[in-house]
Amino acid sequence: MSERSRELVKETYSNNAESYDRVRETDPHGRLISDHDILLFKSIFPKSQGDKDVLEIGAGTGRFTLPVLEMGFELTTTDVNDSMIEAIRKKVAERGWEDKCHAQTADIFNLSFDDTSFDYIFTIHVIPRFTTLEDQIAAIKEIGRVLRPGGRVLFNYSNKHSLFGLFNRRFTTKPSQIKQTLHDANLHIVTKRGKWLLNRSVVNRLPLFASRMVALVDRCLFRFFPNFSWDVFIVAEKE
Repeated sequence: MSERSRELVKETYSNNAESYDRVRETDPHGRLISDHDILLFKSIFPKSQGDKDVLEIGAGTGRFTLPVLEMGFELTTTDVNDSMIEAIRKKVAERGWEDKCHAQTADIFNLSFDDTSFDYIFTIHVIPRFTTLEDQIAAIKEIGRVLRPGGRVLFNYSNKHSLFGLFNRRFTTKPSQIKQTLHDANLHIVTKRGKWLLNRSVVNRLPLFASRMVALVDRCLFRFFPNFSWDVFIVAEKE
């Protein structure tokens, strides 16, 4: 079951990069969701690099990679699919950032990096794609392995204790399960944010102007009881 869960994710996101970007970047509804997520992401991402070694896992075609580079960070970025890595390399080269971004293929369950290699790790819209709790736990533990003591990880998960969770239980996880998994990996939560209203199902059913209004309201709720929002963003620190 676990292996099938992982293969399904890889297959789902192995479509060519142009198609991937068309859904998330070119399409106005997809662009709205991407901008919304990037805004939430940047609200809890570090403001300056310092001497941090930064890793991104599951980058896709660089939806969160490029904003991080624009903020002045240098990083290693990874994805399980070669086509996505090639797309990132092309975008990075077009902007003249080759010296700031090392892109390579990597599997979140078997990272090729040594223990305690990174000060900051982020992986967005990856953990909730795995359909078993076992896989979500394994992914978080592997992230914890390559994170240095005092380092931080930023990730999100789909919340079983939410309205969304009532109808999409296969992809959802309880906050208590996430907390226990982090504890087992010597991590503790330092920051939470949550999306309450905006997702692809909502946006696909509304005119674009109405979706923009939903996004505006949702931004006001990012800090509001994130444990009950449907998409929970977490920053956790390694002890």
